[in-house]
This record gives sequence, structure tokens and C-alpha cells, in this order.
Amino acid sequence: MAWSFLKRYPQVLVLTISSAVAVAGCLWRAIKRYPSSIIMVPTEENKFIVDQCPSFNEYRPTPWIFNGHFMTVFGVIFRSLPNVLFQRILLPVDDTGGTIAIDWHTQPYKGQPILLILHGLTGGSDNEYVRWMTLSGHSKLNACCVVVHARGCGRSQLTSARSFCAADTNDLRISIQYIRSIIGTETPLFAVGYSLGAGILTKYIGEETDECPLDGAVVCCASFDMHLSTANMEQLLHTYTYNRRLTNNLIRYMRQHEHHFNKSKSLQNLNVNQVYQSKTIRDFDTHVIVPQYGYRDVDHYYSEASSNIWLKYIQIPTLILSAIDDPICPIDGLPVDDVLQNPYLIAIKTLEGGHVSYLQGWWPRKFSYDNIVVVDYFKARLKQMNYQWEQDNNDQKLISICLDQ
Repeated sequence: MAWSFLKRYPQVLVLTISSAVAVAGCLWRAIKRYPSSIIMVPTEENKFIVDQCPSFNEYRPTPWIFNGHFMTVFGVIFRSLPNVLFQRILLPVDDTGGTIAIDWHTQPYKGQPILLILHGLTGGSDNEYVRWMTLSGHSKLNACCVVVHARGCGRSQLTSARSFCAADTNDLRISIQYIRSIIGTETPLFAVGYSLGAGILTKYIGEETDECPLDGAVVCCASFDMHLSTANMEQLLHTYTYNRRLTNNLIRYMRQHEHHFNKSKSLQNLNVNQVYQSKTIRDFDTHVIVPQYGYRDVDHYYSEASSNIWLKYIQIPTLILSAIDDPICPIDGLPVDDVLQNPYLIAIKTLEGGHVSYLQGWWPRKFSYDNIVVVDYFKARLKQMNYQWEQDNNDQKLISICLDQ
């Protein structure tokens, strides 16, 4: 009888079979293994880190999100935005009036480890992934978290006619100098960067070599090769999805700060009308970044912004986390040979994860896999440093975050 019903209504049969296949696929993805590749020089220090961090071995994605595109999209629209309050400091970064926004989650205690967080393109402390990382660092690492913004990002205002740039590490350098000036040299200072922030962080650490004031860093979903990433974004599917959305975000950023560029006499080659006609990130960079920063052309800029050449110079413990299915920053840009020749680096290549997403569990509304990895890594670093800090409200002294310290 049931078969005769299905023959009369074949659409029900199709729906039944499709549903059964989908359920079976989800169940299979829930039980299968997802071993990650861990790339490193097998030093005693690196072995200790890996032994202390079982999360490195496998990332288990949300079973019903089955490719990097869906993972990336759901990472933006599905996660909740937690209510997190910040105290903002405007930090001067040059002699032309430029400032950046520094958002402190809490006022640090003396000796409390600090976690510096760098956002992605046009992001900030109002993004889900930044806030969940902040909550994770605060609750599970017992760290004081601080978000360092790129110029004009995070609902801050530009205070000079100079936008952010993926090749410029000076603002980050001044931010770290400011943080070190108030916490001292003995307090652990860690940093995690996402996407654009990850690339800037990588380049900065490489530039600083053995004088880097950070005690450890995590680079998540970085574009190590800007030429490769840009070409990837110009594929047909990506052009009408990620590229267009990100370009629109950049144009919105430019409109917000347009008055600075209209009245600037030093930027005669920057035409805002051309900027607003940009169809791709390459167009925007050609019209905005190249004339501002004096690059020969956009390819020159992308060469300077590629952080892959700086990995060999890094001399602080650094963890690299990237997904093989990242649709925005291809993992092929990571120079594996340089990782295998630098004892300070550990690279984790996960089978899935998308771009700045790493959702896990059946209902992924809160913490993500990258939060776990970052906390585990810095906990292991604190053990390596033999550093312990426990909050005692009756004995600990709060540190002022004011600029006059």
C-alpha cells in the first residue's frame, strides 16, 4: 500500500530518498575522523606544545555544514553576537594626526597575561569571531583581552587622510609598544590575528626577529600570498560572492571617511569617484592603497603585503592555523619548507573549517574550534615560561590603561 502511494506521488519518493541520504551523510560526518596535519621542526619545545594541546590533532566540523563555502557563510550569519563591553582608547600612531582604536575588555591587573586580538578586513570588536575570542580568552585563559583596530575600523573614525594597509605594520608596532609601556616587560603578552590581521601580525613578527616583544602568537586564516589570494577571489563564483561583498564593505568604509580624502592636498591621485566604481578588491586597492602608500602598482603592493616571505625570520613561538577548504585565503600560499626550517613555527592544516569560521557541534552558536586552539596554545606557552597568575581581588592591583602612563 505504501509503495502504491509512492508510485502515485513520486515527488514524495524523491523527498524521502533525499532526506534519507542527507541524514545518513550527517551521521557519517558525525562519526568519521578529521585528522589534521601538524607541520613543525620536531624540537623538544614543539613536542611539549603539541603534547599539551590535544586539540591540534583534529577539528570536527558541524556535521551538516559540508564544505568551506557554507562553513564561511554560516560562520557569519549563524553565530550569535554576545554582549561584550569594551573601554576604548584612541592611540596616536603618527605625526599627522592619525589614530587607531584600542578596545580593552577589562582593565588589566598587575601581572595578568594579555591577549591582543587583530580582526579581519573592515572588521572590529563588533564582530562575532572577535567577541567570542575575547570571551574565551577571558574565561578560559584568565587573560585580559584587548582588540587593536585598523585605522577607521570597529566603528571608529579616521583622524587623518590615511586608511589601513595590509603591508603596513607600524600601527601594530606602536600598539604593542603602548601595551608594553603599561604592563611592563615581565607580563606575558600574546597576540592572535585573523585574516587581514593575521597577515599583518605575521609580517610584524618577522620584521622584529629576535627583538619581538610578544611571547607568542597565533596566525589564523592568513593570506600568506596576496597575489594568490586575489587571483583566487577573481574566479567566477568568488567574484560574485566574496569579492563583491568585501569590495562593497571597503567602499562603505571609504564613504564613511570620504571627507578626509576630499580635502587632502597630498592625495591628488586618489579619486573617490573612481573608488566608488570599484568592482573588485583589486580595483579598490588600485584606486586607494597604491596612491596613498606610494606603490608602483597594485602588484607591487601585493608583494609587499604578502607575509610568506617573513616566516623564515620569525623568532618567537608562533602557531599557524589554516583550513584546506578556506575559499578566501588558499592554504597553498603557506611555504611549508620555511615552516619545516624554522623551529619557532608550528602549522596546523585542518581538513575543513572555511575562512574564519571553524564551527563545531550540531548547533554552533557560540565558541568555535579556533577559540579552543588559541587558549590551549597560550596555556602551553605559559607552562613553558613557568608563569602562573591567579586573580586575587583582595591583593591584585589594577593597571591604568591611560595614555599618560
